[in-house]
Amino acid sequence: TGIGQILFTVFIGFFVGIGLGFNWINSLYIATAVSFSSTIIIMKILSDKGDSSTLYGKIAIGFLIVQDLVAIIILLAVSSLSKAGNFSSFAIGKFGVGLGSIIALVFVSIYLLPHIMKMVAKNQELLFLFSIGWAFALGSLFDFTGFSMEIGALLAGISLSISPYRYEIGSRMKPLRDFFLLLFFILLGSQLSFSSLEGMYLPVILFSLLIFIGNPLSVMFLMGRIGYTKRNAFLAGLTVSQISEFSFILIALGIKLGHLSSNISSLMTLIGLITMGGSAYLVMYGNSLYHVFAPYLNIFERKGSKKDDGKFYRGEDF
Repeated sequence: TGIGQILFTVFIGFFVGIGLGFNWINSLYIATAVSFSSTIIIMKILSDKGDSSTLYGKIAIGFLIVQDLVAIIILLAVSSLSKAGNFSSFAIGKFGVGLGSIIALVFVSIYLLPHIMKMVAKNQELLFLFSIGWAFALGSLFDFTGFSMEIGALLAGISLSISPYRYEIGSRMKPLRDFFLLLFFILLGSQLSFSSLEGMYLPVILFSLLIFIGNPLSVMFLMGRIGYTKRNAFLAGLTVSQISEFSFILIALGIKLGHLSSNISSLMTLIGLITMGGSAYLVMYGNSLYHVFAPYLNIFERKGSKKDDGKFYRGEDF
C-alpha cells in the first residue's frame, strides 16, 4: 500500500507540475516529495488519540515505515548524484558506500548491538544516553560519508527497534520526540518566505489538494482491493494527508546539488504547513468524518467477506 500510494502520487504529481509550467526535474522532485507522509506526526496523533493499537493504526504505521525505507533509498540516490548527474559515479561510487554502510549496520545490529545493550540496560539512564549517542554516531557517520545525517538517524532507530529494550527506549524518548517536533515546526515556519512565493499560490493549492484528496483515495482504493472494509481503508487513508520530514530533506538536497531553485523550498514549506496542520484535524476527527462519508465509500469496498469484518472495533467505532 505504501509503495502503491507513492507511485500514484509521483505519477499524478509529475504531470501536475508539468501542467503548471515546471521543468521535468522540478516536477519530479516536487512529485516525489509530496508522495511521502510523516510517520512521526501520525504516530504522535494516533498515540494522543489512543488508536495506535487499532487495526487501521497498525496498518497506517506499517505502510508509513515502508515509505520511510523507500525515502532512504531515494535520498541515498540523490545524495550520490553530482551536479552533472553522472550515473556511472552514482552506481559504483557513493551509492555503493551507502549500501555497504547499511549492510555493515545490519550485521552490527544483529550480532554486536544486542550484547552492548544488555550491558547498558542495567541502568535506565545509561540506556537512554546510549540510544541518543547511537543515533548521533550513525547520523555523523552518514554525514561524513556524504549522505544525509537524517538517514543515519533513522537507521539508528530501526536498529534499536529490534532490541528487546525497545519499549523502555521508546517511553524515554517520547518527551524528547515531542520537544523536537515543536522545534521542527518553529524551524519550518521560520523558513517560509512569502516574497519568494509570488506566482506560486496555484501550485500550492493544487499540490495540497493532491495530498488531501489524492493520497487518501489511493490508499482507500488499494486497501479495498486487498479486502479491507471501507472504514479501515478510510481511516488509514486520512493518515497520508500530509507531507513528510523527508520531503524537506529531499528538496534541500535538490537545491544543494543545483537541481532546484531556492523558491521551491518556500513552496514546499507552505504546502507542509497546510497539509500537516489540516491532516492533524482529519485524523483526530476521522470517526466523525467516516459517518459523514460512509454512504459514498462503497466503491472502495470489495463484495464478500473482509479481512477485518467485525474485528478491532471499539464501542462507537462500529
